Amino acid sequence: MILKTRNTLLPALCTLLLTACAGAPLEQTNKTAVNNTNASAISAKTGWEVENSPLSADRARFIKQVSQRYGIPESYIQNLLDNAQYNERVANLIMPQGPKGRIKRVWPSYRARFVDPVRLRHGTEFWNANRSALNQAERQYGVPAAIIASIIGVETVYGRYMGSFRMLDTLYTLGFKHPDASRPEKSQMFRNQLAALINLDYQGKLNALQEEGSFAGATGLPQFMPISILHYAIDGDKNGKIDLRNSKEDAIMSVANFLLKHGWQNNTPVFAPVRLPANPASLVDGGLEPYLSWTQLQSSGATLAGNSTNSNWKSGKQLGIINLPDEIRGQTEYRTATPNFFAITKYNRSYFYATAVADLAQALAQKQRDNGYNVIFP
Repeated sequence: MILKTRNTLLPALCTLLLTACAGAPLEQTNKTAVNNTNASAISAKTGWEVENSPLSADRARFIKQVSQRYGIPESYIQNLLDNAQYNERVANLIMPQGPKGRIKRVWPSYRARFVDPVRLRHGTEFWNANRSALNQAERQYGVPAAIIASIIGVETVYGRYMGSFRMLDTLYTLGFKHPDASRPEKSQMFRNQLAALINLDYQGKLNALQEEGSFAGATGLPQFMPISILHYAIDGDKNGKIDLRNSKEDAIMSVANFLLKHGWQNNTPVFAPVRLPANPASLVDGGLEPYLSWTQLQSSGATLAGNSTNSNWKSGKQLGIINLPDEIRGQTEYRTATPNFFAITKYNRSYFYATAVADLAQALAQKQRDNGYNVIFP
């Protein structure tokens, strides 16, 4: 996502309009992230760490900086920018507003949009048609097939809604003429994405003059942003090129690789089987990294719920309490999240999004179980 989220409903609306995308970088809001002991779970630097240095809003300076970053001739960059066009619709869509300002957060409504009969039906068809690739990704990356299938379903309903905005125009518009002038970091993020798109074009991996995607600049079945394509996309079908729009294998392997590189832990549930104390609101950090140990939770009155045999989540500071508010009814659902939940938030930095992915994955896995397949429940 490209909007700052502390778990708001704006990501919900943007997701519905194809702005949910892999790895759009936002400022970290977790007040305990600096001391997060789980950071070692990420085995290598992410794309954002590699390519998060500033790029100038001055076009001439931008061209020089991109040339230096990627070793691309300045004339090549200039030619692509000369072909980029401002898209007013992109600028309007990127800043949705409700009729009375901020839209209320309503978790049950959000969930119902994604854990729905359409995605369950198409998701089951997708799983059945791509069982071999999903199984291979699960074995290779440790990410359950249900999670991979769920993300592709939430993002594009299995390729049915991938966006029709030219990526070059989208990223140029948002990088140099973003409508929210009060948040210059947004423009900066999109200039980095534009630079990555130019590099992908120069390498022959994408045609920047033709590639289409969402109004946030994401493309393909899994809605990857350009930097994510550079760092996490996989040639799953082994044909010598990466095609996230047309190759189901490439999309499946790329989603799994993205999650693994962002801290996914094998054989660990997305949510821990924990019964929280009566008033868990004070345990909510609001950030995007785990920050609590099981011992700390127990000291706060939490207990185990059920007889789970999987206890991987009990070691270290690998837990976080998340809140899922219904601001219309004045109710809030709380869950105990593991590192795998927070890995999903790196795809779209919203508690609502990550929980919807997990819940749809559970429903898809249950469908497979009902059809006689012994699949992993995430």
